Amino acid sequence: MRTKRFPKFLAAIALGGLATFAQADVVTFDNPNDLANNFSINVQSGTTTTPGYPGFIAVTSGGIGNSGAVDVTAGPSATLDATAVYTPKSFNPQNGTITVSQYVKVQATPAIGDRLLHLGIIDDTGATHQLNGGGAARADFISARLFPTVVTAAGATTSAYTYQVQAGNSVDSPSTATTTTNNTQSANFNLNIGDWYLFTMNVNRLTTANTFSVDSTLQDFGADGLTAGATMTFAAQTIAANTTDIYNDTSVYGAFRSHANQGGADLLDTFSVTQTVPEPATFGMIALGAVGMLGRRRNKR
Repeated sequence: MRTKRFPKFLAAIALGGLATFAQADVVTFDNPNDLANNFSINVQSGTTTTPGYPGFIAVTSGGIGNSGAVDVTAGPSATLDATAVYTPKSFNPQNGTITVSQYVKVQATPAIGDRLLHLGIIDDTGATHQLNGGGAARADFISARLFPTVVTAAGATTSAYTYQVQAGNSVDSPSTATTTTNNTQSANFNLNIGDWYLFTMNVNRLTTANTFSVDSTLQDFGADGLTAGATMTFAAQTIAANTTDIYNDTSVYGAFRSHANQGGADLLDTFSVTQTVPEPATFGMIALGAVGMLGRRRNKR
């Protein structure tokens, strides 16, 4: 099965506490239909006649361990730009941390201006909902993104990138184009051309009104995508502007956005979205079991 959902218990349960579990939705792209069956590809610029349309194309090889993958054909963003929104399951930000992750293979960038990989939670799966502002975009989102800062030098084996947290908000009535808020970019860091990287972002809805906290990691997995290497950590930072609508949403979706030549993305692989939430029913069953065991102990006395 190419799309998997599986609960993982994260903590020991004591009588008087609540259980928690993480339900992960994972898409490996090993099945040629994984992309089409699990994502709405929302095109912001470009038409069916634009080369590379709709921006992400399923391929049967070239992925991690030469598995199936997604070929990134989007970009330049003014010509072809798209966001893929995971449709099978929504998540409630009020229930706990939402984690979105995906693998990306880095290639040289002959020009800059686009995104290597842009991950986020978004308010809806509709066609005008993209991880981007302006134009026809009508979305509320919280996101983290990686993008190149310089053109790759001739013959270079690495290229410079930066990290940034971004929020977007679209007023519902009357409907307005998405406006965005960008946090300060990180210092530049080099990525190895030809390597796979796993980008992971964690989104937390804070108790302070309209405020989210976002932290991320980026781990090198080598040219085959199987060799775990160094991990960069991007510390938690808050964002509280252009967040009003999504702060009050109870149903959001995981999403990704990526570009080829001007973003540096060659291929994408395994996508996952996970949320850790309380599980009162589980606690109830464990509590009943504990009471039953206490009863058995009394009867033995």
